[in-house]
Amino acid sequence: MDRKNEVRVSHGKPHTVYVGASKEILKETGSVELHGLGEANSNVVRAAEMLCSLGYAVLDKFETFSVSEPDRNQILRVRNKVVIKLVRGPNFEKAYNDFKSSKETKKPDS
Repeated sequence: MDRKNEVRVSHGKPHTVYVGASKEILKETGSVELHGLGEANSNVVRAAEMLCSLGYAVLDKFETFSVSEPDRNQILRVRNKVVIKLVRGPNFEKAYNDFKSSKETKKPDS
């Protein structure tokens, strides 16, 4: 997959940050891959689940890997990696526009 469709998820930010980024990529390209390593895996799953349950996306592929990486002392450590590929859901436009309009109605009047 093209790197422009890839979202690298960390455990330091809430999963909703990645939901917003993924929605924009889905709108632009029609598919997105969420990548997480180690502790970030839970954020990957939560973001993907939220996108699917709200109608933005449909699960295309769910992959898990074991990755060996050297730590600070150059000792190889095995870490788990998750890659979830989503494609634009059939109700994407409606969900996207409904969210956009609800956000606009919440803006305070100046």
